[in-house]
Amino acid sequence: MQAKYEWPKIKAEYMKGKLKEKEIAEKYGVKLKTLQNRAYNEGWKKQKGKIEEKAEEMLCQRIARTRVNHLEKLITAQEDILDALVQLAALVKADPEKLLRDKQGTIRNAESVTRALQVATMNQRDLHGLKNIDQKFAAKKWREQQKLENERLQLQKERNSDEGTDVIWTIEVPEGSGAIDE
Repeated sequence: MQAKYEWPKIKAEYMKGKLKEKEIAEKYGVKLKTLQNRAYNEGWKKQKGKIEEKAEEMLCQRIARTRVNHLEKLITAQEDILDALVQLAALVKADPEKLLRDKQGTIRNAESVTRALQVATMNQRDLHGLKNIDQKFAAKKWREQQKLENERLQLQKERNSDEGTDVIWTIEVPEGSGAIDE
């Protein structure tokens, strides 16, 4: 008389690969040799190998797709940086004095370059599996620094107008703007 075992459960446990054959045999009350014979006769090892191969292939494909997506984002961000820099260079070439007169245009150009750099930095960090900075916090910090810079420029403008001198506007990107520091 042959003992009745829960072979579907035993096979499922075997296929998971978390337990060794001896542990599975003990868990289900099967002799180790009986389990090994059944696994050999029904080709469990080959089936398990095919499952593992397929899982590994799917994982590799998923990793490749993720990397391609990151690279596409990085390329797009780098193209945005180049576009912003080309536009800025064209403005400088066309009318360098306009940049000194047009404070708002200069700020907009600097902001577009800064945004493009932030996106590129985030994508590079994602690509390399590094933690990204909190963008809301970085944006708040950047706005606060811009407010302080504008107040400083306003004070400088008032001081210069009191002295009767011309004002030359400069735009500086603050070091801790959050674009690349953590």
